Amino acid sequence: MWLKAGAGPVRGVLTFSIMLGVASGILIVIQTAVLVGIVNGAIFEHRTFSELTLSVGILALLFIARAATLYASRRAGYATASRVKLQTRARIVARLRDLGPVALSREHGGELARTAMDGVEALEGYYARYLPQRAVASLLPLLILAVAFPLDWISGLIFTGTALFIPLLMILIGEEARLRNQEQWSQLSRMSSRFLDTLRGLGTLKMFGAARKEVEVIARLSEEHRSATMGVVRIAFVSSLMLELITTVSIALVAVTAGFRLLAGEMLFSHAYFILLIAPEFYLPLRTMGNHYHARMAAAAAAERIVELLESPASDDRSIGARRSGQAERANVGSGIDVRFEKVNFRYDGASDAQRPPAITGLSFSVDAGEHVALFGTSGAGKSTILSLLLRFCTAASGTITTCGVNLDSIDPEDWRALVSWMPQKPTLFYGSILENIRLGRPVATEAEVREAARSARADEFIRLLPLGYDTQVGELGQGFSGGEIQRIALARLFLRNSPLILLDEPGAHLDSATESLLHDAIVELSRGKTMVIAAHRPSVIDLVDRIVVMEDGAVCESGDHAQLVLEGGVYARMMQSFKVEL
Repeated sequence: MWLKAGAGPVRGVLTFSIMLGVASGILIVIQTAVLVGIVNGAIFEHRTFSELTLSVGILALLFIARAATLYASRRAGYATASRVKLQTRARIVARLRDLGPVALSREHGGELARTAMDGVEALEGYYARYLPQRAVASLLPLLILAVAFPLDWISGLIFTGTALFIPLLMILIGEEARLRNQEQWSQLSRMSSRFLDTLRGLGTLKMFGAARKEVEVIARLSEEHRSATMGVVRIAFVSSLMLELITTVSIALVAVTAGFRLLAGEMLFSHAYFILLIAPEFYLPLRTMGNHYHARMAAAAAAERIVELLESPASDDRSIGARRSGQAERANVGSGIDVRFEKVNFRYDGASDAQRPPAITGLSFSVDAGEHVALFGTSGAGKSTILSLLLRFCTAASGTITTCGVNLDSIDPEDWRALVSWMPQKPTLFYGSILENIRLGRPVATEAEVREAARSARADEFIRLLPLGYDTQVGELGQGFSGGEIQRIALARLFLRNSPLILLDEPGAHLDSATESLLHDAIVELSRGKTMVIAAHRPSVIDLVDRIVVMEDGAVCESGDHAQLVLEGGVYARMMQSFKVEL
């Protein structure tokens, strides 16, 4: 059903392609009739070449017209498929954007990439070939039958009877072909995902001596995919063989019966010759549709995963509804941004009470405008979840999050994120130049502004030492740069963005002390006059904040400055002792 619905936006182009296909069939009927007239005139009516010149010229024009309509029909079919693919990819990208990082973290990147690329490409055969051919196959044979029955009703009956075997054959092989295509798609997705994991973790595999075993796993998955592919090819081969056999036997049956009646004087030569010439054209649309039936099966297998992705619930569903209904508000940030959590609860999708406790339970705390706050706690305490809620990557199950007196759920996510700067624990650098990567913070920024942002982030010095400077190309996932260099490039984006709310997740984690010190100096400069929330579980960020909110099991257990929390001797003091920080 989804495949048929996908043709709605391109119905005009698709209809044009079908009309051209039918026009080509009409031209073949006329062309056959003209050819029969020429042959009959030359042999039986003894016409001279000059008398047949006009008919020969018309025949030549018909050949050219049919070739042109066939070409235009195929171009229109591929134009239809291209538009559908473009629209589908746009919908997938939009859905991935709506799902957000939290939901996507549960998906496999290799499978998502395959769905967006190979899965969408698999739709081409359905829209470019099968769908137009199915319409032509339902119209053109009827047109030929309408011409054939008045000339020879016996041949018309043979056409009708034998043609029924072709759709019957497709029905018989349809379910098996669908299952085989689904198996092939599933096997290829598994192999692609495993191969991507292998590439990303090659160092770990070599370290633990598991590379050879992983090669065996990839080889096994490849063999399973080969077996599934051969199953699809086998069905395609058998069905093609049966289609050719049905067509050949049917044409032979028409030829033999017409030939015997012609010899017996029961049929005119012109009628018999026309039936003989038109017989292959009668079966051609049906046979072609049968051959393209496997394109439909491949598209159906790919469409299942595409539909599953497009219909998955998005984390921003409530905010999207507000935006579409025109109820979205804008926060008044004239005097800065404040943030308030009141009895907020959140549980990650798919996590039951028995499997995993809630990530956030009854959370209440606030961050005043211009205040710098650290969310402090061990891994799993809920720090990153709070940042995700503030970034609108997920939505609280209950409770309210407000900013400047406005419920965060009522603000357009895109408007809200324009006010926020965020640096995750592991920033991402994209393929392209360093200049382009920093410009993500503000795409319209000038090169001078980019360089100034890099200087503020303490990145300009090492960038200028590179052979191509800011034009240096970044490898996949920042390949070629150290962790500290990646974090400083990412921090330059935040300087360029210059948003009133700054969210940082474990800044300086896994860095040496000198690089971490550079990064912290840059953060101090970045956060002047702005509201800042830092998620951390190490004491190195203490000097960057005014207040510390201690998290435990998804709730606030303590709040205050360093000296106050140490004196209280609670969770925070015990954590500081474990870090051997001087109390």
